Amino acid sequence: MAKYYHAHRVDPEKCRGYMTCMRHCPTQAIRVRDGKAEIREELCVDCGTCLSVCRSKAIVLDSEPISPLTNFKYKVVVPTPSLYAQFDASIHPYIIHMALKRLGFDEVIDIKTSSLALGSALQEYIKQYKGRLPLISSYCPSIVRLIQVKYPDLVELIVPMEVPREMTAREIRRTLPAKVGLKPEEIGIYYIANCPAKFVSIRQPAEKSRSWFDDAMSIRDTYPVLLPQVVAIKEEFDPSQVPEDFAFSPGWVTSGSVVGSVKAENWLAISGVDHVMQILDDIESSRLRNVTFVEALAHMLGCIGGPLNVENPYVAQSNAAKQKRKYERPVKPPREEVVRRLQEGYYSLSNPILPRPTQYFDTDLETSIKRIRERDRVYHNLRQIDCGCCGAPTCKAFAEDFVRGQTKLTDCIFLAQPNDGSNR
Repeated sequence: MAKYYHAHRVDPEKCRGYMTCMRHCPTQAIRVRDGKAEIREELCVDCGTCLSVCRSKAIVLDSEPISPLTNFKYKVVVPTPSLYAQFDASIHPYIIHMALKRLGFDEVIDIKTSSLALGSALQEYIKQYKGRLPLISSYCPSIVRLIQVKYPDLVELIVPMEVPREMTAREIRRTLPAKVGLKPEEIGIYYIANCPAKFVSIRQPAEKSRSWFDDAMSIRDTYPVLLPQVVAIKEEFDPSQVPEDFAFSPGWVTSGSVVGSVKAENWLAISGVDHVMQILDDIESSRLRNVTFVEALAHMLGCIGGPLNVENPYVAQSNAAKQKRKYERPVKPPREEVVRRLQEGYYSLSNPILPRPTQYFDTDLETSIKRIRERDRVYHNLRQIDCGCCGAPTCKAFAEDFVRGQTKLTDCIFLAQPNDGSNR
């Protein structure tokens, strides 16, 4: 079984075993054993739901430190579009760039150009595509991992195209060294992330050997040190300070942004893992036949609903809309250039996205069939009420754990009672 990195963990000293995280986890990756939550690494898709619902705040970001800025001669930061939405529309986006430079970065580069180019490229890709439908966006790393874990038959429907943040970092890595007169390894590229899955997509990508980024930091950690700088700059800020070539676009920050750039006729935009899973169930059972493209995002309202943001997502949604009206200056690449690059494979993923094996099926076919039959036999003898008292989210999950040798039948409170009729 492969070793999977995750950007969050359980702090056992804080955990009180409330089971809220276990009940809310969309991939049933959490168990509660001996009063402490445990995360099954092969099932976790880093959606961050457990971070949001944990009552004791026992699920925390991984304490692994980011690569120090001092390791590089030139530091570049690429902020997620969600960062701008944490501030109201009175804050010019360029003020945020200025504040990030005060924190030690030499250059701030947005993903706006890559988002616009990828939107056009995706539009062309859908026109040319002749395979099974609907296509599913690759933009949200949690959804990509959800499909790998829970819907392996749908992996082929994920659009095999890079995401804006990685395209931006790749372009920085290729063009900036000559511009500043440094070697590529002397330039550090950092991403400011809104959810744990973005950390994972950089530290352990699903579709290539390594990310173009050196590391990531969260909005939650960045905002407290960024805010005082933003406030100080705003007091003396003059709009004439904004460079002529400064362009701003809020990017794919809210649900519907991707399909808005694709302009597909038959599409769906879904946000929230539970809602996405309902649609994936429909796709898997061939009940969604008249849809060409599905934009699926793990967080309600889109990336602004990510658990590492600091602003209320509805306030952030309003901020993003106002910023778009007030400051947007998009720079869209010519269609001819997009088509040429699409044909050359410029937007393509380095490697195909493959299903992720789990402990349950990470073995030979004969053993897998035996495990399935044993799971079904055990499940048939359970009450099937999904009470969760055993520490597993459902009776079927408990049966699977038993087949794996990770629990005992007597961990079920009903099977632990003597079968003498006294409890009937």
